[in-house]
Amino acid sequence: MTNDKHNWLFIAESVAVAVSFVGVAIAVLSGQMIYGLAPLAISLLLNLINRRRVVRLLRHKISDRTQIDNLSRDIQTLSTELAQLKQHHSDLANLVSREELSAVVSTVEAINEQQKGLRRSLVPLQSKLDELNQKFTQRPELEQIETLAGIIVALKQTIDQLPQPERTSVALNPERVEGLERAIAQIQQELKQLQQ
Repeated sequence: MTNDKHNWLFIAESVAVAVSFVGVAIAVLSGQMIYGLAPLAISLLLNLINRRRVVRLLRHKISDRTQIDNLSRDIQTLSTELAQLKQHHSDLANLVSREELSAVVSTVEAINEQQKGLRRSLVPLQSKLDELNQKFTQRPELEQIETLAGIIVALKQTIDQLPQPERTSVALNPERVEGLERAIAQIQQELKQLQQ
């Protein structure tokens, strides 16, 4: 179900990008900017949703990697302690009594069991990390950001190439012009933030 949802989001975002191109063409022909800006806003929203999901996957991946590193250090520490105990065992084998020797053997066996348990707990974490690595490398978000950047540049160039409205219509709708300029500036700022 989760993959279906993510595929749906990706498909919806791709469709929104395609519709943005059509909207830009319609906006150029009709002079109505809403036809170009609405699909672009939808595709940006879908991109934001996909990007947040990727960030969440990355956080899980980093958390899992930290746990694996901690477990690996614990295993290394236990291995070192086991080697030291074995060395002490061989050095003291002739000097210790049977009771002391069986206590050392019990300690060594307990450490061996701990080490086996830690190794077993590493297996699911490693497979989960591999799965997250695979999911992350298959995400097209970076290409989508570049595509959206191209769309915004194309939209801005198209807007710049549009004939300037007559002074009377600008004088009648200065709020609309200012609103459009703010919207374009905000989209450009959000795109710069996405690229960072």
